[in-house]
Amino acid sequence: MATTASAPESDSTPQETSSSEISVPANQQGLDPPSSLDLSRSGIFPKVWRHSTEDRNLTLYGFRRFKTSHLVNLRFLEEEIAELDHKIYQAGLSLDDGKWNRKQDRLGLQCSHRDASVPAIKDSITDSVVLRLRSLLKDYDDALASFNKLMAMETFSLIDDEGQSRERNDLHPYEKYKTRLVRADLGSRATHDPFRRGIQKALRRFQYWRTCGNVETEEERGTITRPTRDAKTVSYQDSAFLAGILSRILASLTAGAFMVLPLIMVSYQTRQRDRLITISFWIIGFSLSLSATLRASNLTTTGVVAAYAAVLSVFVSKN
Repeated sequence: MATTASAPESDSTPQETSSSEISVPANQQGLDPPSSLDLSRSGIFPKVWRHSTEDRNLTLYGFRRFKTSHLVNLRFLEEEIAELDHKIYQAGLSLDDGKWNRKQDRLGLQCSHRDASVPAIKDSITDSVVLRLRSLLKDYDDALASFNKLMAMETFSLIDDEGQSRERNDLHPYEKYKTRLVRADLGSRATHDPFRRGIQKALRRFQYWRTCGNVETEEERGTITRPTRDAKTVSYQDSAFLAGILSRILASLTAGAFMVLPLIMVSYQTRQRDRLITISFWIIGFSLSLSATLRASNLTTTGVVAAYAAVLSVFVSKN
């Protein structure tokens, strides 16, 4: 009697397959599911969209720089590389035959500390160690270069943008005053301008005093309450733009003073020796002031001082 073999029953048909049984790619296993719904529900996307379509440049191009997090990441990488570096040095020192030549010891290996027990080179310098060292060094170099560029970007205080400042309810007003955001639309700060830097600090301080109350002492900073202002009234202060205008005005006035004052003094002097002493005093004062305030190259500083001395010398020679 022939028997008919029935097909093995499956646990579920294609129509009955639940979403939890759908296979997940290997490269996505162990990762959290996409959080697009969570972002929209928690209100993150509306905030992101509002900031990305804002008319004011502070909100549109202002981004957090996460300075401390960058530094922590660099320190972690530094410690990991230091561990591998110590292992490599100890393996290299184990090759020493005891004959050192001071003239050739550029790294000071003769005075290097040696561990009591050093693994064999075949156990310490492996392919995995080399690959890990390459990966860490690449991450470290990229992080250093990125952090250097980040710190050279133009910044502004979070308190300058009161719209974003009000959204950060996790920060104390003084923390907002100290928090720096970067401007993605402006170039890097190539030179150090003390006038501009001082004016920016003053503007930030004024904005903090205006929005959060006057702070006289360090002890009072912990007792400041959030300002009770109209929620619809939001102030913005482009400190970089204002500081640029004011610093240029101040620099031009200072340069004019260095040109006019010595000429006025010389015009009332009759003896040539007194004029030379006065001109020499102003030239030395100008060179010292320029060197102390501006981070210019030696060649640039020398050229500016020479031009200043030439102008004053011409005036003295004609009189």
